[in-house]
Amino acid sequence: GCLTFLNSTIYDLKLKKENMECEDSVNFIKTNGDVEELKIKNSEYDGVDADFSQIDFNNIDISNSGNDCIDFSYGEYKIRYADLNYCNDKAISSGEKSLLNVDQIMILNSNIGIASKDSSKVFIEDAKMKNTNNCLTSYKKKQEFWGGYIFSNKVECSNSFKFTDKDQYSEIIINNSIKK
Repeated sequence: GCLTFLNSTIYDLKLKKENMECEDSVNFIKTNGDVEELKIKNSEYDGVDADFSQIDFNNIDISNSGNDCIDFSYGEYKIRYADLNYCNDKAISSGEKSLLNVDQIMILNSNIGIASKDSSKVFIEDAKMKNTNNCLTSYKKKQEFWGGYIFSNKVECSNSFKFTDKDQYSEIIINNSIKK
């Protein structure tokens, strides 16, 4: 990554990055703590990549990522608020046994809104998505894992090709959904 936190503990971290050309603009590996504010604009590839970490994100604003805006693997993550716009692949990718809790999120103009794969669990309190090909996807990608799981209280999905897409190994449960 252009900026990598390895085996670190972070507190009230505030970052602003623009025009990053690395595979990951910001990479967290085996890192614990909390990020107060994270703003990333114009990433060539992933905006944020977090592996084997436990991180609480308070406010995320990512726009124009050439791949995923956020990619989580093997960890426990919390997003209190995120605004993700123009993510070329996924706004959020949660994989490899990750646990992700999202309080509130706005996703615009992305290929996939939120993807849960390979034994990951994603819990969403409130999500608004617009102009995505797929709002929620859940699937098994690697043979050594089970499918992905998405549980949500409220999802609003508008101007999108598909609301949900899952394979036979996965589950998507939504208590209150709006498809416009």
